[in-house]
Amino acid sequence: MKHIKNIICCVAIGAFLVSCGSKIKKDDEKVYLATVNEKEVVKKPDEISLLFIGDFMGHMDQINAAYNKETKTYEYDSCFSKIKPILSDADVTIGNIEVTLGVKPYSGYPQFSSPPSYAAAIKRAGVDALTTSNNHSCDKGKKGVERTIKILDSLVIPHTGTFINPVEKTKNPAYVINQNNFKIAVINYTYGTNSIDPTPPNVVNYLEKEVIKKDITFIKNGIQPDEIIAFLHWGDQYKDLPNTAQKDMFSYFKSLGVNIVIGAHPHVLQPMKWNKKDSVNTKENLVVYSLGNFVSHQRTFPRDGGAVFKLSLIKDEVNKVKIKDAKYCLTWVYEPIINDKKEYYVLPADEYSKKPDFFTKKKDYDKMMRFIKHARTLLGKHNVNIPEYY
Repeated sequence: MKHIKNIICCVAIGAFLVSCGSKIKKDDEKVYLATVNEKEVVKKPDEISLLFIGDFMGHMDQINAAYNKETKTYEYDSCFSKIKPILSDADVTIGNIEVTLGVKPYSGYPQFSSPPSYAAAIKRAGVDALTTSNNHSCDKGKKGVERTIKILDSLVIPHTGTFINPVEKTKNPAYVINQNNFKIAVINYTYGTNSIDPTPPNVVNYLEKEVIKKDITFIKNGIQPDEIIAFLHWGDQYKDLPNTAQKDMFSYFKSLGVNIVIGAHPHVLQPMKWNKKDSVNTKENLVVYSLGNFVSHQRTFPRDGGAVFKLSLIKDEVNKVKIKDAKYCLTWVYEPIINDKKEYYVLPADEYSKKPDFFTKKKDYDKMMRFIKHARTLLGKHNVNIPEYY
């Protein structure tokens, strides 16, 4: 995001201000020039935009679709070609990768392992960082945990949630965003790992209150971030509304001073709430209970789509972080057969709702429209202060 760093006052403007001693307002930026003897500039607040993405799944159909028989390589770029402008339209974009990487033979459900080129394509699509703590983190045991970390490191993709050993977690307990005069720590935890425990010395962040409290205290004292954001893997699969455990865990994070929580795992959308500061809330807080699937082979309605969530933060005159804006964009996974080969495309749903001729079959367009209608009804009823953007 580009900010105006300098205000250039020419002689003509200066003369005009002397004559009228006026206040000028340009766009959203307030510039106050008092008089020729007393000039005061109130700069535009520091601002940063963050985009959060739900689950990057890796079912076997996706792996097969990515395989190029001629080059004998796995190519995923086309999958994100339609959604790339949305993913690139933020200062920092973060997603949850719900597969291990690089363990052959590659496999889908129930124990996921995708080619390293999957992560490379995700980066090229505009994703800046990935969270790795989820119920599939340990699908391929020690080799899966460690190879995933090493591949992400080799691709220069920052990540958090799983660690090769406790020493590495101590060194880098969070993904830290240092940009636009902000220091934001993103932490990541999962409810479980499908009864497959991490192999020592590997570490997977679990939603265990004492561990979370210890981590947050360590991060506050060491990193000293302006804000901490939790990206969690939680909730009941395929349920439209959050369960009691999610609500209780959100309250727990708030008690520790973490007032922004983003969720994934249910594979369907769940409500988003921005509770602004008032007589009930002494500090504003925000929760996105589930962003749903970003890409997967789950075709059962309403698992066939999800949303990306865009959050804008600003710093006020005393360097305090506040939420400026929060909104979501619906996405849908299109699986056409083109030249006898299955393809995957993540679509910005509203845009393609206006392009029925894009779809090879009307029934696919109708499925997307059914998802859009359901999502808008659900979120329209239950969201608080978080609208859809287009």
